[in-house]
Amino acid sequence: MYLGIDLGTSNSAVVGYLDGHLRLFKAADGGDVLPSVIYVDRRGHRFIGKSAYDRTVTSPQSVAAGFKRSMGTRSPIRINDEEWTPEECSAEIIRTLVAQAHTESGGRQIEGVVITIPAAFNQMQSEATIRSAKAAGLNKVSLVQEPVAAAIAAIAKSSVRDGVFLVYDLGGGTFDVALVISTGGSVNVIAHEGINMLGGRDFDRRIFDSIVRPWLMSNFTLPENFQKDPAYRFLTTVSHHAIERAKIQLSASASASIFASEDDVRMRDLSGSDIYLGIDTTRDAVAAIVRDKVEDTIALCRKVISDNGYRPEDISKIVPIGGPSKMPLIRDMLQRELAIEVEQNLDPMTAVAMGAAIFAESRVWEESHSTRKASRSKEEVRGSISLAFDYQARVTAETTRLSVRPEDTNVGKFWIEVIDETGTTTGRLAIDGPLRIPLPLRRDGDHRFKILVSGDDGIAVPTLSRDIVITRAPAAAASIPMTYSLAVKTQTGTVGYERNKLVPLVSKGTALPAEGRQTFRSGKTMRGGIADTLNFEFFDMATGIDDPEKNLHIGDFRLDAEKDLSRGERIARGEELIVHWRMSDNGLLSFAVEIPSLGRVIDAPNLYFVEGGHINFEGEQGSQVATSLLARAEEELRELKAILPALGQETNPLQNRIEDQHAALAVSIDADTHRSVTEEARKIRQEVALLKISPENVEHVVAKEVETAELDFDELRDMAEPAEIERHDRLVATARRSLRERDFDSARYALDEMRSIRFKIVSSQPEFLIGLFREIAGEDYLAVNEELHEQLVIEGIARIEAGDIDGLRAAIRGILTNRVSMEVSGAKIVELAHLLGS
Repeated sequence: MYLGIDLGTSNSAVVGYLDGHLRLFKAADGGDVLPSVIYVDRRGHRFIGKSAYDRTVTSPQSVAAGFKRSMGTRSPIRINDEEWTPEECSAEIIRTLVAQAHTESGGRQIEGVVITIPAAFNQMQSEATIRSAKAAGLNKVSLVQEPVAAAIAAIAKSSVRDGVFLVYDLGGGTFDVALVISTGGSVNVIAHEGINMLGGRDFDRRIFDSIVRPWLMSNFTLPENFQKDPAYRFLTTVSHHAIERAKIQLSASASASIFASEDDVRMRDLSGSDIYLGIDTTRDAVAAIVRDKVEDTIALCRKVISDNGYRPEDISKIVPIGGPSKMPLIRDMLQRELAIEVEQNLDPMTAVAMGAAIFAESRVWEESHSTRKASRSKEEVRGSISLAFDYQARVTAETTRLSVRPEDTNVGKFWIEVIDETGTTTGRLAIDGPLRIPLPLRRDGDHRFKILVSGDDGIAVPTLSRDIVITRAPAAAASIPMTYSLAVKTQTGTVGYERNKLVPLVSKGTALPAEGRQTFRSGKTMRGGIADTLNFEFFDMATGIDDPEKNLHIGDFRLDAEKDLSRGERIARGEELIVHWRMSDNGLLSFAVEIPSLGRVIDAPNLYFVEGGHINFEGEQGSQVATSLLARAEEELRELKAILPALGQETNPLQNRIEDQHAALAVSIDADTHRSVTEEARKIRQEVALLKISPENVEHVVAKEVETAELDFDELRDMAEPAEIERHDRLVATARRSLRERDFDSARYALDEMRSIRFKIVSSQPEFLIGLFREIAGEDYLAVNEELHEQLVIEGIARIEAGDIDGLRAAIRGILTNRVSMEVSGAKIVELAHLLGS
């Protein structure tokens, strides 16, 4: 038995593939899906699914839900007085799903399990999902992206096996869209796009802010920002539960009530009145609140279609997946805005698990990984004559062909007959040349055939006869593309004046699995036996933006001089290092670092994530992270508007999005909101960066940057060495000449060199170092180890008082090394981290 698991934000499902048949394993309450909710009672007993979901109102402090959106972070999930990790919570859901499949199947052995992940999941989130599966007791486990699984399920259930399909996957926490082409049930994913923090939970939050909160403020005496007050957390939880019930009801009727009685709420306002909810709303009112978010998803659909050379009329149908996709508003808008037929016959709640089960059966399972089963089989048999058999071992069609090619000239005396499991025969066919014998495949699953080769006497020749198995699958995934660009941070520029930039390792759209090698240069000197590390920092890189500061850091591999190098071994700064990488079709990276000068290869089976790759978005720490990044987005947008004041049409929507994020932070303290704001701020910064390099803007932007760089250096001339002054002035001249020649890449290179010179000058000034120390000392919310941060701050203060600048440098270097590696660090701090040797 093979299992497919849809591990969802709101609901999960498990489907088995048994003997060529798909079977949905129902939850203990008889439902098709299992609510992704955990409840722990006072005695420590755990309840998973609907029984836990029903306790959301009565015992919210004992319930965990929505934790999928925190996968790949350090945000804790609190249940009673205990802290759980998102991975531990997900493991409980997986364990429950596997148990219900095992029970309902009569204890059938599990050959392999495939768990679905959003296309927008990055390396950290994928690795976290695998760890959850391992914690649940699964060894043979792989991942597949939700749109891929949805496409497989849609084709498997469709009478139309050929065409181009758009998979619209809107779940509780994420949105994915995939463009797929199917030929005879074999699915090729042409392109994916996704939004990591857009789903039903975001709709709920908007409904709360737009309908529920104003109603509560009008009818009861409550603090202005009661959502941020822990004393009213229960009221917020009950409200969201009521919103979800009403939203589900609105999928079937035009009106509903967001309702919770006094007994449900069990709270009084500041004047002593019992609080309740009784808000009548309509489908149209809710539609108006979420319409712009739905429009964002449709805009992404249009982009995927047009970017890949298609028009809406080329698309056979839209396949909606995920609970929120059942909203009439969404189906109506998809039909109206894209003018493409929307599939109505597929269950959006279970289709992804179904596709995952089909995918699981297509894999060869080893203990720690899986690979795709061979689709063709070739065999040569030798005896009285020599024959070559060639056939497709796995197909999605109802018929296939066995190719038989004789290699002898004297073939007229031999005959071939193929008999299937039912005894149906092809009849005896003379082997008088190459043959293509049609074979019927009447059902999904394995089909066994006997190939009998005989002479004129009609007696089968054992050495020439064979038994073969051909599998008919409901559908198959022919190719899976990389859903984002995985990049490595490198240093460019002349020695002493480097800057950081990203170099793609695996580009978005690359067909997986894929492998390769790439040469890098060591950024520092390393000696074996000495405590030191060389970091390979990995990023999820946005198209066209190579600045690490504006991209998502997703983990590091650390080459450890104490552990990985022997005493006496040395890697020199600038020395060649060759990275051998492989990206599986699960989207998981493995690689090795070759050191040619030492004749050594250091293997890293999986990407090693240091703690700094994971952010804690909970509470005040998460609020500060989100606020810092949003402030940077606002600052960069303000700078752009100052350079290009005529860009109002393009920048006003960005400013509105920033204001929306400020509003969200003002009334919320939950980790989910903080992470959502962080994601949105990053996207805004990336869009600002793209506006700056767009063909119509780049000349004005670069000219202004050159002017500003020259003025900034004039303030430092008295502190600069003559060689630095001469080099900077030459670079200014180079930048201006490049501008006249419209060679903007060369101008930007000169700007980078100029900036590095300025940073090198200021980093040698005690006043600058003291100011920098004071700035980063207060950013304890970015510390990986808060205790170490506090120790380093105390050390830095002591070094300032003693006038020990070298000691202060060491303290600053320690603080920067102990920070989460994310883009709230400004360009100044990022550059300084390099100059100080971190």
